Amino acid sequence: MDFSFRFDGWFLRLPASPKDGGSVYCLVQRPAGGGVGARLTPKTVRVEVGKGVIGDRRSQDLNPNEGEVSLANVHVLRSVANGEERMAISGDNLQVDLDLSEANLPAGTRLHVGNAILEVSPRPHVPCGLFLERFGLKSVRRVARANQKGRRGRGVLCDVVQSGEITVGDVIRVQR
Repeated sequence: MDFSFRFDGWFLRLPASPKDGGSVYCLVQRPAGGGVGARLTPKTVRVEVGKGVIGDRRSQDLNPNEGEVSLANVHVLRSVANGEERMAISGDNLQVDLDLSEANLPAGTRLHVGNAILEVSPRPHVPCGLFLERFGLKSVRRVARANQKGRRGRGVLCDVVQSGEITVGDVIRVQR
């Protein structure tokens, strides 16, 4: 019997994020050669078409099954990380206050962030083994259930459509 419905309340109790006009809360780079779990949290990053976040190891070894840039909702991360200081270990490049649900951001939606443009990928962003190791089974089940409900609890993957700079505090404009 599926008891995953019991995780619905967790997501619904999180603070609501804006549907348009969200903002960048934190930027994260996973430096190549820095080891598993190494994170930088710069104030500004550069994103490039076909590469993603410059300085992130994903930009040097882009897997076609992953997006170039990953976004995660700041309220979800704060909840699963049990506070601010552990949020960066999720590895998501942009931690944002924006409604990332499928209903709000269907695949193909464009996001104007700083002077860059990102496009929401149809590829799902799912919890991996490292997410399980860092945040635990309960968190994996919570975000997986949110994903099943179209809420994108784990976040969203994007491709870079226009290269540019993104800075903490930048407004995210959703192109409808």
